[in-house]
Amino acid sequence: MSSRLAVSRVARRTFVSRAAYNAAKKLMPKISETERVALGCGTVGFDRDIFSGAPKLESLLETYTPKMGLTAEEEAFLGAECDELCGIVDDFEVLQTKDFSPEAWAFMRRQGFFGLKIPKEWGGKGFSTAATSAILVKLASVSSDLSSTVPNSLGPGELLVRYGTEAQQHKYLPGLADGTYIPCFGLTGIHSGSDATSLIGSSGRVARHPESGELGVVCSFDKRYITLAPVAGLVGLGFELEDPDGLLGSSGAPGFTVALLERDHPGLEMGPRHCPLNAAFMNGTVKGEDVWVPMDAVLGGQERCGFGWHMFVECLAEGRGVSLPAMAVALGKGVGPIVGAYSRARKQFKVPIADFGGVQEACALVASDGYISLASTRAELDRWFGTSRPNFEIL
Repeated sequence: MSSRLAVSRVARRTFVSRAAYNAAKKLMPKISETERVALGCGTVGFDRDIFSGAPKLESLLETYTPKMGLTAEEEAFLGAECDELCGIVDDFEVLQTKDFSPEAWAFMRRQGFFGLKIPKEWGGKGFSTAATSAILVKLASVSSDLSSTVPNSLGPGELLVRYGTEAQQHKYLPGLADGTYIPCFGLTGIHSGSDATSLIGSSGRVARHPESGELGVVCSFDKRYITLAPVAGLVGLGFELEDPDGLLGSSGAPGFTVALLERDHPGLEMGPRHCPLNAAFMNGTVKGEDVWVPMDAVLGGQERCGFGWHMFVECLAEGRGVSLPAMAVALGKGVGPIVGAYSRARKQFKVPIADFGGVQEACALVASDGYISLASTRAELDRWFGTSRPNFEIL
């Protein structure tokens, strides 16, 4: 009797759960293709064990493979060019003038700071992700605006290396490496905010040129908060592509697409500069109305139409997944010396506040948190870019 009752209870639970799930499924919005791609790009690492409440050292050692360090060339750059640039940049002056000095801009171009990840065959440094992270940490410790400018985590450089046509690579990569082209990525719409997937005000339609009959895209866009836009010479433009007349055929598809437009492209408007949070790094608008975009300006050519979201997810993974944590680590490391120096100089009751137990406890937390952030950043770099790396091509 008891076994029958147990089976009956299980059956009822299964029936009720399935009915409730199906009802909820109908009410919930469907996951879009862009969201599906983004969800497929993430993995769970040692943080899963931490949140389980029972982390094991063995699992940590199996998950992460320590790197042997930077190459001699990377170490030399970190100790020479980076030191010199840090000496050139006066953060107080940058905050006052809202710009770097002409000397700093020229030095960054001349020494290849805009080509850290571009392969050497195209004139870049070809540095590892770990080296790029170390460089950004050092630069951000002097000026957060400097660290925001150099990596340009959403720039088209790495995407050109992986997805650009041969003609696009030959045309743009050498110029990106030596700073002839300062890049920017025109993605964020005026109503998007931090929701980069809501590309409001950005659409393109496959069409033929009225005179030549050439296949291309008629595109309208209104972007803002675009890093480096005021000084950019090359724009990676993201837009939602439509093909109502089926002109693409079997090559390419509608969907999120990326095109490369030079600053003087007809119809492209590089608008006024923003100063979000009164920060000095270059930030502005990118606009255009019914701009003609030739098909050879689409990143990767016609066959990559509709493939832009995959490119964008990869750009975020290697760009913001490195540059933003590096900046956070630099700020964490910089807080320690600042707080420590102030606590020695500031006195209360004729005694440096650094001698007070409460202040010492706070300073200890600052130091320990800085070490934790640095260690976790290095561990993530080893995990993602050490012995293996995610293959976004399969998406």
